[in-house]
Amino acid sequence: MFKIRTYRWCCWCSVPRVKDHPRAVLHHLTNHPLYRPDPENVPFNPSSIEGTGTDDNPYIVYRSRDLVGRTNLKHLRFVCVSDTHNQIDQIFIPYGDVFIHCGDAVYYNTSSQDIVRFNEFVGTLPHKWKLFVSGNHCVCLNPKQPDRSQKLLSNMIYLQDQLIDIEGVRIYGSPWRPKRGCFYRAEAFGYDPKNIGRDKWSNIPENIDLLLTHGPPYSVRDYNSGCPQLLDEIVTRVRPRIHMFGHMHGSRGASLYKSEDNQILEGDQFHSDANDILFLNLAIHQGRRLGTAVVIDYYY
Repeated sequence: MFKIRTYRWCCWCSVPRVKDHPRAVLHHLTNHPLYRPDPENVPFNPSSIEGTGTDDNPYIVYRSRDLVGRTNLKHLRFVCVSDTHNQIDQIFIPYGDVFIHCGDAVYYNTSSQDIVRFNEFVGTLPHKWKLFVSGNHCVCLNPKQPDRSQKLLSNMIYLQDQLIDIEGVRIYGSPWRPKRGCFYRAEAFGYDPKNIGRDKWSNIPENIDLLLTHGPPYSVRDYNSGCPQLLDEIVTRVRPRIHMFGHMHGSRGASLYKSEDNQILEGDQFHSDANDILFLNLAIHQGRRLGTAVVIDYYY
């Protein structure tokens, strides 16, 4: 079902480089990612999607293309961020139904005290639902004790390989990503890159609307930490309508994936009528400046 790939270690402190695996062909809705432009990336047709992801002009996403134009639909507004690194109180967080944070709310060296302040701040937000997936800086959260992590994050719903249904919208969250070398201290939820697909990504259920992870799939708004096994699972089996993540600060932005452009990647699982996938790198921390929350109106 999946492509055969080989790994090549770049150095003692990095994730293994991917060799001989097809890259995703993408339509970039926002700025081109930081990594070297790929000639296979194609211009985006503005008429294919509405909005820019802001509070005033949110992305408008339908569960399926046959719902476009209908007026009797349910609707949820998602307000989404990642990688705020102790600066969540310095950004504007628009009102919505669901607040989503895809990890690295803190810094690893002070995470135990930072996570308490983060939870207190989130408790002041008016959103009815608040979801959190851990990131590699969240070293205070023990992967073997998710119940304890939920107690620490009492003002949010903590998702560690869990599915949640919010008024009929199915959302799955998983914090894992390929493990880097032993010299990285901010390495929470790093996992053996050879087995992460079998042990973690294969557990992602089908028929979900949103997928939340901390790390990106290989070649999707990623420049050195994306997971090829996650990419394979997403585009050939899971096919969420939206995949949100962070981790790679310099590749923040939105890209659209269309099956019609990715027959080589999908192989025998190619379906020309499959829904497009909206990929969102939500990283807020951009060095000396901060990004903004991404707003999505989801119709179903």
